[in-house]
Amino acid sequence: MEPWTPDTLPPQFPGGPTAPPVRRKRSIKEWLLSGLAVIYKAKVFLLFFSMVVSMLIYGWAFGWAFGVGLVILIAIHESGHVLANRARAIEASWPTFIPFFGAIINLRQSPANADDEAFIGIAGPVFGLAASVFSYALYLLTGQPLFAMLALFGMLMHIFNLVPVVPLDGGRTVSFLGWKAWVPGLFGLAVILFYNPLTNSLRLDPLTMLILAFIVWNFTRRVRLGVPVAYNDILLSHKWFYGLLWLFLMAFSIAGYLYIGNATHLSL
Repeated sequence: MEPWTPDTLPPQFPGGPTAPPVRRKRSIKEWLLSGLAVIYKAKVFLLFFSMVVSMLIYGWAFGWAFGVGLVILIAIHESGHVLANRARAIEASWPTFIPFFGAIINLRQSPANADDEAFIGIAGPVFGLAASVFSYALYLLTGQPLFAMLALFGMLMHIFNLVPVVPLDGGRTVSFLGWKAWVPGLFGLAVILFYNPLTNSLRLDPLTMLILAFIVWNFTRRVRLGVPVAYNDILLSHKWFYGLLWLFLMAFSIAGYLYIGNATHLSL
């Protein structure tokens, strides 16, 4: 009897000419890597999907060019937070864009102290205001009103964002001051939300009330839960640095908003 060769093996035998391929069992490590790849793709999908939805909604409300520019402006602002989180080794999600609320980043771990919180909080306005200045420079070079409107909105957005009340970036930047900053911050927030200095008029709409309610809810939650005393025990020089930087960016935002508004006769 002649021995079987691979060409003469019956199909039911492994290695036969028509036998199905033998599937190798995947290791636990491979399963984990595949799962992480799926999660990563889901994060990327959520980021871009929320960006596209925001562009569509802003475009429908304000015009397509402005909608796209506004989302880019917000994305640059958020990139400052993302880089700051990585610099301080704080795990956080990618930004998720929410129309008329900007974007949010979910921190998977709390900052170790008020220094980390201030560093992360102020990074967004630094990047966002730089983008606003660049937009106004494009207006001066091209004469396109779109860039002036984006610059004006960027300044107004950062006046609001730098109000020293948590969960806004201004509140996080000077969180070590506690109620000393938050009480006047609430008053300033009401002025910004309900008063337009360029037109000397009051504004009141459901979206404004919803934004105010969301901020007040987060503010009262932070006050109720409190933070350990050691959390705010950071170097005095760092407190001065973040405090003066916050003051400069707030003054710059206000001056920029008034200057661009008066120079271009635009208003928001």
